[in-house]
Amino acid sequence: MTNRAKIEFFYKEDGLRNEVFLNELLHDDFILDWDSSHGNVKMSKSDIIDLAKELKQNYVDSFMEISHFIEDDNQIVVKYNHKVTTIENPKEFVLIAKIVAIWEFEDNKIKKGYQISKPN
Repeated sequence: MTNRAKIEFFYKEDGLRNEVFLNELLHDDFILDWDSSHGNVKMSKSDIIDLAKELKQNYVDSFMEISHFIEDDNQIVVKYNHKVTTIENPKEFVLIAKIVAIWEFEDNKIKKGYQISKPN
């Protein structure tokens, strides 16, 4: 699978909540530098897998509405809206964040991520 195909699966096939896929996708030395409404957060591979579990427990479904997708060598930039459905309202997608992420690949795995998000 190409780097582009991996990122497309990550976003389009709900790979963000798939622990098995994340274990294969993320490098063991993975680090995410995330600027969020809570300030700057650094997350490791295990932190992301824990986040995936939390997202899977808290939301019925998850959808990434991608507006920009740019690939250059070993980097991919994605701008998207993250929408979810809740247990209380499983038929209506609600926007929870607007996000821009830059992913850097090494050895066919994501080694570094830089992300900025804004809650809706």
